[in-house]
Amino acid sequence: MTDAELAAEQRFLDAAYERLDALRDAARRVAAGYAEPGGTHQARLEREAAEAHTRRRLAALELRDLPLCFGRIDLAGASHPADGDRRYYIGRISVTDDGQEPLVVDWRAPVAEPFYRATAREPMGVVRRRHFQTHGRILIGLDDEVFDADASEEAGFTVVGEGALLAALERERTGRMTDIVATIQSEQDEAIRADLAGALVVTGGPGTGKTAVALHRAAYLLYTHRQRLAAQGMLLVGPSPVFLRYIDEVLPSLGEDEVQLATISALKPQHRVRATESPAVSITKGDARMARVIAHALRDREHPLRRDLVVTVDGFRLVLSRAASRRIVERARRRRGTHNAKRPGFVSAVIDHLKARYRRALVREYERGAQGSVSEGTEASVAVLLARGEPPPADWDADLTSRIRSVPQVRAALERMWPVLSGAELVRDLFGFDALIRSAADGILSRDEQRGLARARRGDIGEVEWTAADIPLIDEADARLGAPSAARRRPRRRRGPSREELQVARRVLESSGAGGFLTAEQLVERYGGSGSAASDDDHELRTFGHVLVDEAQDLSAMEWRMLARRCPSGSFTLVGDLGQASRPGALADWAAIGDALGKEPRSVNLSVNYRTPAEIMTVAARVLAAAAPGVEPPRSVRATGVEPRFVRDDDLVGAVRDVARAAVDAGGRVAVITPPQRRDTLLAALGDLDAAAGPGAIDAPVAVLAPIEAKGLEFDHVLVVEPAELVVPDAAGLRLLYVALTRATRHLVVAHTAPLPEALQPA
Repeated sequence: MTDAELAAEQRFLDAAYERLDALRDAARRVAAGYAEPGGTHQARLEREAAEAHTRRRLAALELRDLPLCFGRIDLAGASHPADGDRRYYIGRISVTDDGQEPLVVDWRAPVAEPFYRATAREPMGVVRRRHFQTHGRILIGLDDEVFDADASEEAGFTVVGEGALLAALERERTGRMTDIVATIQSEQDEAIRADLAGALVVTGGPGTGKTAVALHRAAYLLYTHRQRLAAQGMLLVGPSPVFLRYIDEVLPSLGEDEVQLATISALKPQHRVRATESPAVSITKGDARMARVIAHALRDREHPLRRDLVVTVDGFRLVLSRAASRRIVERARRRRGTHNAKRPGFVSAVIDHLKARYRRALVREYERGAQGSVSEGTEASVAVLLARGEPPPADWDADLTSRIRSVPQVRAALERMWPVLSGAELVRDLFGFDALIRSAADGILSRDEQRGLARARRGDIGEVEWTAADIPLIDEADARLGAPSAARRRPRRRRGPSREELQVARRVLESSGAGGFLTAEQLVERYGGSGSAASDDDHELRTFGHVLVDEAQDLSAMEWRMLARRCPSGSFTLVGDLGQASRPGALADWAAIGDALGKEPRSVNLSVNYRTPAEIMTVAARVLAAAAPGVEPPRSVRATGVEPRFVRDDDLVGAVRDVARAAVDAGGRVAVITPPQRRDTLLAALGDLDAAAGPGAIDAPVAVLAPIEAKGLEFDHVLVVEPAELVVPDAAGLRLLYVALTRATRHLVVAHTAPLPEALQPA
């Protein structure tokens, strides 16, 4: 490259960074001005909204060590270097000059699209595309692609560089995923910028950039649909806490911090997963039929009395017969709403039935002319009113209601007939009694499947050792039951914001510039006083405007039902590879997943493997052919000249230690992927290398991971331990082995004592 070209671009970057620093300093001064408390309601509303907007802007301007600008595009008609209208610098965020003219264009803006999607066949008006290679704020290299040689020569462009994408791929891994904004390729960009509506499936083998696409799609959608998604929120579901730790810095680096990251189990954080179970039981629990089992289990808890209820109140014998209780239960079942929400109406019906018996008994006593309290005083006057067909005094009626409800036998009967339940209680009780399992599952599950569900019942919910497959069942039950608090009080009527509140909110949005992020109604709800709408229930289901799911091929039907409830709009991005499907009970194909969501998904396939060297993919492809014969491996675009090594040693721990130490000395990130039962032993053996497991492994020099924890991750050096123990008992094990083999970007070593699985042996 020419020194003049590099110097010219460095001068531009210096000017852009200087302007960025000025914008950041201005935002800090504005934020500091909101520290003064007090003021009127309108003043507080204005201050809080403006402060939220400023905090968001300040966060976007804090790039830390990330590059501001990735490169530029010169469009047809540009005359280098004066014609700025046809030349655009593309970067992480938008930076404008004092006159609000763009210095750097946000990568998500429509004008930036050709930077990623232009090809020789479809140049999209681009004459030259230039990539920047930077270290901090210093430009260290340029790389150009020319799509129109004649126009380039006419404009006097200098062409430099040797390939930005492959250069980026050769860099050592840092342990945390970084964004690939500067090197997004055309097929990836197509997925990133796809429409928001409906379900989009992004498929592709290892190393095709699926996770990066999902994260950049999240940033792009938030940028493009800011008003809608900022209010409704976005959820990204990952396969493990390790994976979430791996990606947690990506979205903030792209200028977005409004995406909630979670595993499936973390969507119900009040219930900890502390146990495992056999694959067969997990398959049963993940099957869509379990939704019917849960529905039947709930119906079994809404039942009439087995024998008549007889109680005595004030000497009167009150009876709730079995037939009457059956009618009350059936009427309650027919009402709309959840189980717990229908409880107050059910209780009222039972109490009203007993009150009617009391009033009739009181009238009969009065009409017989019996002596005592009925012939004199309050009871007599009430009896007179009732005998005439007139309503009793309200305070007398309320007192009677209270006295009947306080009778222990009545309280017990109400609890037996229509108990207040949480989803966890329903699932705990269901699996704790063989009779309840048979009643709920007969005709749905086989006897063997039913036996697999049974386990000892724990008295305290906090003591239950839930499995991962239990969590979607609890969520299913919660959806049908509703919040327990709904059974104890009537929901308050919610009112919308007043006209005055909306007028104030609109003025605040206009003056603060936050109109692109909030509507007036949303502002009142978020920052308004006691008059704003509020949730009546702390347990109300959190929903989102868009949900992204990584490793989507591993979710069961019940897990998909759980996610569908959290996205009423049906706007999903599903990222996965059927060749890596390895969890028991996962749905078999994308069509089945679409059926579970009630949406026919659109599909984008990523066919190019940018991560895994061809030498490693050749070995992994043999495993894929055995594990998933119908799945084509991705095409690797790079080779290292280094073949995978196979080390057979009776001292397996010693061999692992030697290979790991050599990998650390070579530089880069190291992972030891091992059968779970060997993890603790290897972790101890690698202690002198500061090896770590769990979420903290991402920041350690050597990560010791089970194959399921390695999903979605990448490392420079990967050591796969005893593959024969990974492939038991079925094809899912082979697919886990395929996952393990394809995590490496440079070197792969397989250490073993037992013979290699047939699929891994040389052809």
